[in-house]
Amino acid sequence: MATRDTLSPKESACSSGADYAALALEALQEPADAVYAKELVDRVADDCQFTKDLAAVAIVYKQLGDQARAEELLQTAEDYCMSGEEQVYLAEAKMKILGDKAGAEAALDKALKETNNLDPLIELGRQAMKVLGENSFAKKVYEKAEGKIARAVEYTKLAAAAVEHLMDKDYAGAILEKAAAKLTNVGDLLQLAGETAKTLGEPAKAKALYQRALDGATDFNAVKSLLDAAKSIGETGFMQAVLKKGGELATATEQFLDLARGMKATGDTAGAATLMDQAENAVASLDEMQKVVDAAKADFSDDAARVQRVQAKFDKRAANQAKYVEFGKQEDLADTPKKLFALTDQVMADLEDPFYAAKLLGKVESMLNEGAYQFQRYRPLILAIDKHLNDTNWLSRLLDEAAAKSGDFTQFKEVIHTAAAEMKNRDFGRDKAKAYLQQREAGLKANPDSGVYDYTKLAQVILSDLKDSAWAGNVLNIAKSAARDHYALAHIGAIMAHGGDMAGAESMFMQAAQSCGNADGCIQLATRLKSYGFDNSLVRRVYEACGKTLSSPVERLHWVEGIADELKDGAWASEAYAAIESEFTGADRARFDVSRMNRVGNEFYPYRKHAA
Repeated sequence: MATRDTLSPKESACSSGADYAALALEALQEPADAVYAKELVDRVADDCQFTKDLAAVAIVYKQLGDQARAEELLQTAEDYCMSGEEQVYLAEAKMKILGDKAGAEAALDKALKETNNLDPLIELGRQAMKVLGENSFAKKVYEKAEGKIARAVEYTKLAAAAVEHLMDKDYAGAILEKAAAKLTNVGDLLQLAGETAKTLGEPAKAKALYQRALDGATDFNAVKSLLDAAKSIGETGFMQAVLKKGGELATATEQFLDLARGMKATGDTAGAATLMDQAENAVASLDEMQKVVDAAKADFSDDAARVQRVQAKFDKRAANQAKYVEFGKQEDLADTPKKLFALTDQVMADLEDPFYAAKLLGKVESMLNEGAYQFQRYRPLILAIDKHLNDTNWLSRLLDEAAAKSGDFTQFKEVIHTAAAEMKNRDFGRDKAKAYLQQREAGLKANPDSGVYDYTKLAQVILSDLKDSAWAGNVLNIAKSAARDHYALAHIGAIMAHGGDMAGAESMFMQAAQSCGNADGCIQLATRLKSYGFDNSLVRRVYEACGKTLSSPVERLHWVEGIADELKDGAWASEAYAAIESEFTGADRARFDVSRMNRVGNEFYPYRKHAA
């Protein structure tokens, strides 16, 4: 029971008006000693210079029934109010002395404008709830806090505060739902799920988040966290899904053994057997083989075939332990990828141990990762994994990274060729190559700056590495729609011919002929077709078609000169000169005669033969 006698010793600890006001409020508790309480605040009221002290003392005067003195001090408190923290004290005093909710909210609003970090905002929301007695303004504070946060730990902290301070589970749920929509990291989702179950008591929503975390898990540590969550949920189906995911991500024998035991405990004997198979296949040492044997005998003794098989493997490994020791010594000395590749080949030849090989190739990858990325450095690793392990998950990761890091089309083409043409697992490699080419095609279509040659290069790779002429044809159709000159049209035609579509190719060459515009263009087109290796009859047909587009006698003469100079066909040139001879008179005739004399003169000017 607080009395003057029990409270007066506390005066020595008071150092501010707020301290004296707190002691005065204790004095007003039953049995109240109003005289002593007034003595305490009278002692400090005139000396107070800070809003916190003035507001606290004013509240005491209000309880003593001295409204005028309380309001006087409240006004002084407002006049002296400088910071957001002081606005909170002012708001409390306005509510308790005047019952002025609007004034209190105005003061809190000023405090809100000055408050920006999560923890101070949570505290301001708590104080607003305490001062106003309802949560509308506090929610306004927390909504500002939402805009300041981005991490799961911050969202869960705010949601927990919404329940604790605002007593609003619905609002806490809305905060967590917003977080779930934004966050994708497995650790973040696990944290959100845990808070959803703990704070909201909604296991269904928590499970949905755990499922998202499971779907996004990419390493075994994430699965270990999910196993604890699965135990808390208590659903067998979800536990089995987590264990199965663990089997996809585990790499070590002991990891597989733990998963197998867990799966068997759920009643899924088939799933447990699969995980035991993985544990068996992941063995990289005699000690690990012993652990597999022990687990088979202790936990899977009903599978006699397994027990017999793993015991035989253990015996074989024990018998070859000398080789393993020797290979271990070589491994310690292998300080380059080349040495590790050679050791991997030897291990597979002598021991047929893919998991030891995987360990060695993993070291190669670590070495390669220390330098700048170049696909040609990783290509031998990809081919070694394909040859010895056929580990499609590992291969997918390396190939995906190679495709993503292809700085130009030349590098991209190397990735495609490696996947489609050089891998032992041909179907897998071709599927990966096809996927990358589809991604590249989609990227070209989405880019308005993609040009003719972007599509022709893509079509060439599709033809050369996938031998898919139909797909290449579709890509070339896009290139055709963008082609504007004979160079591009001829190039498209050449690719079509390479794909076996000679009719389509000749049609493109004829379109190219129509677009040349002058004799130089015709000559360039014919020269290009010859360089592609097309036969003379096709070149002649295209060149003739190009010549028919020329109307100027001078251009037609230059076109005929191309027959002699570039195509080296004197007989055809003679015919062509004769065909256009009537078009030339005067000075142009002289030009014509000189041209013909210099190229096929022996036929048209017999005296040249005699002179010779």
